[in-house]
Amino acid sequence: MNVYKNLFQTYLREKICSFRDEKQYTQEQMAELLHISPRAYIDQEHGVYGFSALSFVFFLLIIPECEVLIFLNGFKALVKDMEEDNEVA
Repeated sequence: MNVYKNLFQTYLREKICSFRDEKQYTQEQMAELLHISPRAYIDQEHGVYGFSALSFVFFLLIIPECEVLIFLNGFKALVKDMEEDNEVA
């Protein structure tokens, strides 16, 4: 299960950072949108800590609805690829 957690945290971090860059938001603005402190956001963005379930939900609420499905399907594809790679090994 820990492998999936790490995979998800990496994927979520990449998507949140990409979203922030695309919107040209500061780390402080992203922290506000995710309802966390700027220090917590910075640590999470740098992988010191993982994003909480609540931060994930707030992220889903700020992206367009059509992108929520894209996000979920992207993670689903990562899981499938990882599982297929493990079957071969």
